[in-house]
Amino acid sequence: MARIMICIATCKRPLGLRRTLESLAALHTAHALEVLVADNDAEAQEGLAVVESLASRGYRWPIEALLVRERGIPFARNSLTQAVLARAGIDHVAMLDDDEAACPGWIDALADAAARWDADVVGGAVLREMDSQVAPWAARHPLLQAKRRDRSGPVPLVDSTANILISAAALRSMGERPFDDRLALTGGEDKQLFTRMQRAGFRFAWSEEAVVTELIPASRITAKWLLMRGYRVGMTDMMVERFHKGRLRTLLGEAPRIAAGFLVGSLGAITTFDRGKRVERLGKLYRAAGKIAGLAGIHYEEYRKVHGA
Repeated sequence: MARIMICIATCKRPLGLRRTLESLAALHTAHALEVLVADNDAEAQEGLAVVESLASRGYRWPIEALLVRERGIPFARNSLTQAVLARAGIDHVAMLDDDEAACPGWIDALADAAARWDADVVGGAVLREMDSQVAPWAARHPLLQAKRRDRSGPVPLVDSTANILISAAALRSMGERPFDDRLALTGGEDKQLFTRMQRAGFRFAWSEEAVVTELIPASRITAKWLLMRGYRVGMTDMMVERFHKGRLRTLLGEAPRIAAGFLVGSLGAITTFDRGKRVERLGKLYRAAGKIAGLAGIHYEEYRKVHGA
């Protein structure tokens, strides 16, 4: 039996956080679980209120919340990490987002995969659930599809904390603040950490059975959001590459893909009348533009705006 701390960073999503915590209360597991929430909204502090409400009614697992006043995902996750690693006896740190709900077998599937493949980091599948009716053109978009790999087993890298289990020993070795505070509102701090861990020789695995379901709000099912998400991903990918390789080596390696993105994205978009295909192809152009921004040091702070409730 492992002792696992489940960590959730939250900001201005009290309904989503409650849904997440209720799903954790329904887990089927023999592991010793604890839950820690970091509320990154210093003004309303709605995340703290949700935790206090559930705790007062006898939440299934030991649960605590802390307030992180400096805004930004890495500030919240670093605060969670520091709090967890200051405690003795924690074997693993699990993370999921405050707009996700875990399936009953979630934590056991992650822990089983870690033991089976001797993995330091295990990622799991993320399904999508829309909170409103979705137009057919948007429903086909790759960014709104489930994040799956079709099979469980060792993988070279897992790049997101949306559904993750990390060995406490491995996380401790990455320093007191493993998530880069400079990426406060841009995103990409999780991929940067995991690429660092990959280079340090840590082992990764994937579990198709460790399922969480992300609730997608209507504000994210628009052409503008989908295009700008592609732009942001391109930007943060280059920021991570620059961290490891420097600007010049990254530019030389990515230049052909950037050129192809502009060519395929622009020509592809004007050769179709299908709105879904047009947005998807334009996304390649936006991603290429985001890569240029990342190489130039331009920051688009996608997470300054919170979607969902």
